[in-house]
Amino acid sequence: METIRVEKRDGIATITFHRPKVHNAISLEMAEELQQAIEDASADKEIKVIIFTGEGASFVSGGDVRQFIAARGKEQALPILSKVADVLQAVETAKKPTIAMINGHALGGGSEFAISCNFRFASETAVLGFVQIGLHITTGWGGGSRLLDKLPESKALALLLTGARLSAEEAKGYGLVDRVCHPERLREETEQFAAAIAARPLASIEAYMDMLAWKRKGLSLAERTRREVSQCAELWGNDEHVRLVEKFLGK
Repeated sequence: METIRVEKRDGIATITFHRPKVHNAISLEMAEELQQAIEDASADKEIKVIIFTGEGASFVSGGDVRQFIAARGKEQALPILSKVADVLQAVETAKKPTIAMINGHALGGGSEFAISCNFRFASETAVLGFVQIGLHITTGWGGGSRLLDKLPESKALALLLTGARLSAEEAKGYGLVDRVCHPERLREETEQFAAAIAARPLASIEAYMDMLAWKRKGLSLAERTRREVSQCAELWGNDEHVRLVEKFLGK
């Protein structure tokens, strides 16, 4: 792959945006490679967690303006925006937990990508912001809708309407970032968290990701509970479960 790098190790797939000269701007080629990498990691039974990060000083700077600016009007822009939006949808609905390891600037589309992940670990030097309004457009990859789902309405609207830029600590205060790390410890702390998940059984991980998907689909609590009980029943009594219970009982 030309625009991303993929490393698989100890149950963790790390996908690195590899266009540092343009601050890891997402091109159509990168979108295609990301879609392929996400599908591959999701299908790989050895992989339990997916980390996204950027090479160089930026996480993702947004879309490749030099490539996308050629589009004029909805007819030309819609297919381009939809292609990247599909990538973020694949991230959000992945059967494996996803972590944005935000190593630097994540403005515009970078924040849209980060918020599509389940977890966000950010360097102290990171800057986030939904700055699209300053370019006389809006979020175009689903980030605005996700932000409105994630934050209280007034806080989300304030960020979208002002295009405010947030430090990592400010973003954490909003609930956009889960942990802020010293730049030299960002990778270590992110990988430690990922490893704690990767140490767990894949079937249980995917079951919890299913629960999240049911919630996002708007299923009732009663229906989600019914499905959860059924899930647990399917896993109950597997060889490893029996072994661990017998160990606990001292048998």
